[in-house]
Amino acid sequence: MIPAKLRYTVRKLFENSGFEEYQNNRKSGSLNVRALPTMAHNDRLFKRRKEHDGIDSAVTIVLDVSGSMFKNKDPLTSKMYHAILTTYALLDTLSKAGVTTSVVTFGCEVSLLKDFNTPYQRVKPLLESITAGGGTNDSTALQYAHGMLLTRTEERKVCFFISDGIGDSDGCKQQALIGENLGITTIGVGIRNDVRHIYRNAVYIDNLSDLGTVAFDKLKLAA
Repeated sequence: MIPAKLRYTVRKLFENSGFEEYQNNRKSGSLNVRALPTMAHNDRLFKRRKEHDGIDSAVTIVLDVSGSMFKNKDPLTSKMYHAILTTYALLDTLSKAGVTTSVVTFGCEVSLLKDFNTPYQRVKPLLESITAGGGTNDSTALQYAHGMLLTRTEERKVCFFISDGIGDSDGCKQQALIGENLGITTIGVGIRNDVRHIYRNAVYIDNLSDLGTVAFDKLKLAA
């Protein structure tokens, strides 16, 4: 269960002023010059700006499901377990804040787990059934995620890349820069492997219990 206060905070981070208009006939505010001809019999000569805020963001979460994410025999202490919990928490919070979301997974193959139109609640059983295994096709996954985001009309485009960072570092670094030039913010979350040399916006997680907290803190980078 994600606290309402956290959902509100995330919403404020992703808010974008869509348009603005003015309320006329006010007793205070900015002077409305169009009302000056009526000043002899009218004391409402001012106007106030009224802003309309709206969520104008799309977020794709890319989740590493390769074999290195599930080396621990105890699933409750594996990197995969904590990564799945964090992914669903992000989906829950972002979706309830009005942000459009999708999820991509990768091991040997890149798969679309959730498109932008699928309700996030349908993803929970799919996440719970993930079994990590195989290689790490990370640069292809990042390219795929960026391609999805580029089809969106939202002004702000963000990619969360949750991985243990074992793979094609050079390819990911190049693709992250390409995405940045196209207006996509990529946030690398390295689980027990430092990815700060790959992504301009990145964080290193050593204590798995900190993964969720740090991921939400990094939402500020996308604001």
